[in-house]
Amino acid sequence: MKIIFNPNTTIQQVQETFNNRFPFLKIEFFADLNKPLNAENMVKNHQMEIGNLTSLNSKEGIEIHGINTIKQFEDLFLNQYEIVAQVFHKRSQTWIKTTTSDDETLDSLNNKSEEDSKPLPKEEVTDSADRMDLE
Repeated sequence: MKIIFNPNTTIQQVQETFNNRFPFLKIEFFADLNKPLNAENMVKNHQMEIGNLTSLNSKEGIEIHGINTIKQFEDLFLNQYEIVAQVFHKRSQTWIKTTTSDDETLDSLNNKSEEDSKPLPKEEVTDSADRMDLE
């Protein structure tokens, strides 16, 4: 997959393209390289154009493959465009910032997150002896 963008491409367009390929992952952007990567410093206006975060002059793109690690993916944005991108993965109904999983591939983390997002199977009591043990 290649994410192609120009200065007028919005953050939301980049996020949607990424999320179409990796539905249990998401990316967020941070405008300041020197501030902590927390919710307070996250770019909240997803209609903001990429050109407002970097000096992107022409139609360029980032080639992304499922075998890329989280670190490789984040480094592409940082090294090529000086944009801080952070991958989050879904666990249940919560988005978790990747920290210990930076060496995992996008595909493997997406697959794990899909599994983590599935509801647990409901346990069924099959006979009265089991029911009494539960009470």
